Amino acid sequence: MTGRRQGKNFQQQRRNPIQDLISEIRNANSLKEVFTPEEYALPDGWAHKTAKRLSKQAMNSNQLRKIFTQLKSIEEKIDRNKNNELTDAQINEILLIMPQIAYAKGRDLIPWEFYDLMKECITPKKLKDKDDFKSFVNFYTAVVAYSKV
Repeated sequence: MTGRRQGKNFQQQRRNPIQDLISEIRNANSLKEVFTPEEYALPDGWAHKTAKRLSKQAMNSNQLRKIFTQLKSIEEKIDRNKNNELTDAQINEILLIMPQIAYAKGRDLIPWEFYDLMKECITPKKLKDKDDFKSFVNFYTAVVAYSKV
């Protein structure tokens, strides 16, 4: 029985929080379902675990900040929307972040896991409205903040 426990603990230690988060996102209908403050904002939440994992992979913080700046710029425009919908132009602007992330991956400036996470988030399937985008930006903001710890 002790061997079983040790095996289970070893498996828990080897779990990949970013892959777990990607699975959660895939199983959800939208990002606002996954990115709730109680799930990502606290220590050992999704943002903290993601930042910790990325720091172990020597993710370049300049890349995190570059994407963060773009997201915040888009968020300012979206905040002016009268309703909860995203315009076609806003959706396009969000989606055009992915080629830049792919380029950074191609130059080995970001790890595969980060690319996969962003690929799962930055899609019309998950970014259905303003609330989804704001939830994603809040999560990403928390990742940037935890990456400084």
